[in-house]
Parts: sequence; C-alpha cells; structure tokens
Amino acid sequence: MLCPLQTVIRSEGPNYIVKNSVGTLIEDQEELKDFGDVDDSNFTEDIWENLAYRIPAFEATKILGGWVGYYEYNTLDQNALIGPHPEIPDHYFINGFSGHGIQQAPAAGQCLAHTMCGVEPHLDISALSLKRVVEDKPYKERNIL
Repeated sequence: MLCPLQTVIRSEGPNYIVKNSVGTLIEDQEELKDFGDVDDSNFTEDIWENLAYRIPAFEATKILGGWVGYYEYNTLDQNALIGPHPEIPDHYFINGFSGHGIQQAPAAGQCLAHTMCGVEPHLDISALSLKRVVEDKPYKERNIL
C-alpha cells in the first residue's frame, strides 16, 4: 500500500515494514559522519496517525526496530546519471541509483559499456545524461515510490 505521505507498507512475515521516502538533505559534512540512534519521532509523530486513519489495525502497532541510511541521488531530480561528461573527454558517470542500483545495474552497465565502445546502447539512456544537470533540465520520473 502507498499513502500520500510517500510511505510504503508491506508485510514481512507476521509483521509489517513501513518505509518513508521523505528525507532531509544534509549539507553539513559533520552531520554526515554518524547517524547515531534512530529517531522514532518521524514515525510516531508524522506517519503513525495517518496509517491508523487508513488502516485502523495500525492503531495498536508498536515499533520493533528501525534503521536510517544514506539515499544517494543527484539533487536536481533524484535520478541516476549515466553516460559521458559533456565537457571532459573519456570521463563517464554511472551513479545516483541509491536503492535501485541492484535492479538497474546490469542494464545500466551494459548501456554504459556500449557507449564507451562507440556502440549504440540497446536502451535510450539519454534522459539520464549529465547534460540535463549541466543545463538545469530535470528529468522527473513519474510513478516512483
């Protein structure tokens, strides 16, 4: 189930995993060094009430655990970068996938390898080029969780 708060719920054995995609962009390098303890207030103050409203059984739930992790993406449009640098010869990018990398790595790697060898990739990866970042033209993916 997906709710408007960018929260996804799925079963995990007898329990449920609740994932919230809304994060905070951290620019202070000192804050990036250590996450410290998981702060449950995001769940208890922002998510729980909305879940219980949509699924009344969630009113009686409790937190069993949690984790926080880095979400790697470019800040222009949160999509991956694949292909050559528009100004630096022989400099290629294939990054910014965050959690999607394990799914997309085989196809992305093959497309980049073809590009580097001067072969037309089997998929059109032009929307994921670094050129869009340089030109400040975000590629907004629809229907992403």
